[in-house]
Amino acid sequence: MGGPAEPGGTVELTVKERPGNPHPTAVEVSSPALTDDTTLGDTGSAWVGAARIAENLNPGTYPVTFTLRHKDADCVTEEDRDHVCDYPSIALRGEVKVPAPAEPPASDDGPGFGAGLALGVASGAVGALAVAGLLLRLRRRRATGTRPVRR
Repeated sequence: MGGPAEPGGTVELTVKERPGNPHPTAVEVSSPALTDDTTLGDTGSAWVGAARIAENLNPGTYPVTFTLRHKDADCVTEEDRDHVCDYPSIALRGEVKVPAPAEPPASDDGPGFGAGLALGVASGAVGALAVAGLLLRLRRRRATGTRPVRR
């Protein structure tokens, strides 16, 4: 199982049978997190596909069940290698994680990056001028020898 995926997103699915077991002739996928349009295709060595996460799904971890069918599968025993066999179904369990939706994009109410940068530079310049003015005033007082009057 791929993932995690947000609601409405897709996850990749891969189902492989252990070596020595019959190759499934069909694979069904069920989960409360997935929509009904899940598709899997047989590559000969695995079943692969994709599933869509249901919309409006709460964040969390959801179970996924893969049911492997073996009706008319190639027999795995040496003596029956050229025949087909019906083996019982096998259920494999997995899970898919659905994270909380990503934060919404920033609103257009603010000044934006360029204007915000300009405001930051301007406020920094005003602060620097205020500090420079205080330093200049202190130097003048020291040069004239006057002290500020305390009240």
